[in-house]
Parts: sequence; C-alpha cells; structure tokens
Amino acid sequence: MSERMAERRRMRAAGQGGGPQQIDMFERNPGGEIIGAPAWLELPAETRNTLTNLMARLILEHAGKNQAASKEAGHDV
Repeated sequence: MSERMAERRRMRAAGQGGGPQQIDMFERNPGGEIIGAPAWLELPAETRNTLTNLMARLILEHAGKNQAASKEAGHDV
C-alpha cells in the first residue's frame, strides 16, 4: 500500500478526512474476508428492474454518441 493511501486511511480513522468519504470496496471486514456483492436474484425485483432500465439507457446513449462520431468522421472524406 502506498504511503499516500496509508495516510488517507489514518486520517479517515482519526475523523480528519475533511470532506465526503468514498467507500473502500476492497477493504476487508472485521472477519478478514472481502464482502461480495449480492447475487442478481437476491436483489429485490424493483431494484433489478431499475438497474436494467438504467443499463439499457446507458448503452443506448453510448451507442448514439458513437453513431454521431462516425457520421462526423464521414464528412471529412
């Protein structure tokens, strides 16, 4: 672990972070094991539906940006 990261952890533990804190997704729990994300089917149906809609929107928006970029590049020829 870098010195910078270690210093951040010490400051956070001492309550001197000075702002919003980001969740450390790789921090170990008190038992010493990494806590995993829940399985898809363990999530409530409403959560699965919301996540599916958000992912679909993200993919469609990304595809739309790529189409616009290819059309612009085609005008340069």
